[in-house]
Amino acid sequence: MKFSNSIEKFLTKKKFTLIHLESVTSTMSEIKKYLDGENNICMIADLQTEGVGRRGNKWVSPKGNIYISFLFKYNLSIEQHFLLSAVTVNSIASLISRYVKEKINIKWPNDILINNNKIAGIMTEIVELNNIKYILIGAGINVSSSPKIYEYPTCCLNDYEVNIKYEEFLFEMIKSFFDEYELIFYKKYNQVLEKFRKRMMYLGSFVDILYPDGNLQNIYLKDINYDGSLLVENKGIEEKIFSGRIISDIN
Repeated sequence: MKFSNSIEKFLTKKKFTLIHLESVTSTMSEIKKYLDGENNICMIADLQTEGVGRRGNKWVSPKGNIYISFLFKYNLSIEQHFLLSAVTVNSIASLISRYVKEKINIKWPNDILINNNKIAGIMTEIVELNNIKYILIGAGINVSSSPKIYEYPTCCLNDYEVNIKYEEFLFEMIKSFFDEYELIFYKKYNQVLEKFRKRMMYLGSFVDILYPDGNLQNIYLKDINYDGSLLVENKGIEEKIFSGRIISDIN
């Protein structure tokens, strides 16, 4: 698949180098080869042979969908890492809402759903080379197809009879990401988190949380913190949850 030069020109203005590949194991794995300390990278692949979803599960990645990763120097504290995840999720949710009139939800910490069907997901990772920290952000969006997986429902934009041109949607996704990232650049962290809250599922309700040790508890989900942890109330006591999942959780 060949792109017009509009995407590359836009990225160049943002001081990013575009790398477009036909096939990769995953963009998150491949982009690590460019940790040279020099260039910001935006990598796009037509397909992934070993796409990864949450908790290391395989994510089927055929042609026709969007597989993209960004790599750039990390300029936040470790505690603020989640803000970059929130920016990415917000940008995708906002973009999809322009095309689909159904309810767009965010499933903590990094999935985007139309109603209860997963249409997109993101991953972030901080890596270090030569004492320099970098952030890797990966996103996958189901445009023309979605994996048929027994454990949870998925969907794609084509399910909603949306007339979408792949390159046009990809370009809009990239622009949406940079628009949202400006909120971090200008330290408008409250706006980032508030946008996330507005679409966040289960906020202000009781949920069953499965902890990493296998313990399952029904707790009240009060808020989300800047570090991405959940603020919950458990038997009248407030606590933070950094790791765990809502048991109805999807990949």
